[in-house]
Amino acid sequence: MLFARWALSVSALGVIGAFGATLLNSSGDPAIARVIRVARRASFGLILACVLTIAAQLNNWFGAAGFTDPANVWTMLSITLWGLHWTWLAGVAIATALLFIVAARRPGLWIYLSGVAAVAVALTAPLIGHGGTHDAWVAILHRAHLLGAGLWMGTLMVALASGFSDPPRLLLSLRRFAPIALTGALLIAASGLTLAWLHLQPLSTLWTSEYGQVLLAKLAAVLIVASLGFVNWRGPRLKIVVAEVTIAILVVLSLTALLSEGQMPGGH
Repeated sequence: MLFARWALSVSALGVIGAFGATLLNSSGDPAIARVIRVARRASFGLILACVLTIAAQLNNWFGAAGFTDPANVWTMLSITLWGLHWTWLAGVAIATALLFIVAARRPGLWIYLSGVAAVAVALTAPLIGHGGTHDAWVAILHRAHLLGAGLWMGTLMVALASGFSDPPRLLLSLRRFAPIALTGALLIAASGLTLAWLHLQPLSTLWTSEYGQVLLAKLAAVLIVASLGFVNWRGPRLKIVVAEVTIAILVVLSLTALLSEGQMPGGH
C-alpha cells in the first residue's frame, strides 16, 4: 500500500504541476508541447496509481485469496466511504487523461484544461487518505496542502522533466518560478501547521508518537528542499534543481505515504 500511496502522490503532483509549469512559459512556446507530454504521462500514472491503490486496499481487507473476487470489489465500491471516494478519484484520473489527449490536439485550450485538471485532482486525491475521514474543514486543509505541494514541488518536477533536454531554456523559465513556489509553500505551511495543531494534541505527541516522529522527519526533508529552493531563487542551477526534485520525490513523498497509512495520535 505504501508504494501505491507514493505513486499516487507523485502522479497527482505531476498533474497539478503541469499547470504551474505552463505558467513558466509564454503562450506558443515550444516548451508547452513538452509540458503536455509530461502531463499526459502523469495522468496515465494517476490511473495506474488508482488501480494499485484499490488492489492494495482489497488485499488489506479481504486477503490474497479474496481481493480479486468481483463481489468483494463491488462491496468496497458500493457501500464504503473509501470506495465512493476512490470512484470519484478514478473518474477524475480518467477524465484528466482524456482532457490531456485533447490538449495535444488543441494546445490553445491547454492552460484552461490543465487548470481544471489541477483543481479536480487536488479536490479528490486527498479523499482516499486522512482527508476523507474527517469533517469538511479538515478535508479542505488536506486539499490545500496537496494543491500547495503541486504548485511548488509538482511544478518543479514537470519543469525539470519537460526541460531537461534544454537546460538553458529550463533555467531561464525557472527565473519566473518564485511566485508559484512561494504560493505553494505558503499553502503547505498554513495547512500543515493547522492540521498538526488539530491532530497532535498534546504537543508532546509530535516527538513521542510514531506519527509525530515521521512528521518531524518529513518537516526536516521539506526544509532541505526549501533550502535548495532558496539557492535556486538566487540563480537556478541544474544540479541543484535535480537534487531538489530528487529529495522531494524520494524522501518527502515517501514520508507522506507513511503518514497517509499511519494512525494519527488519539485515533484521529
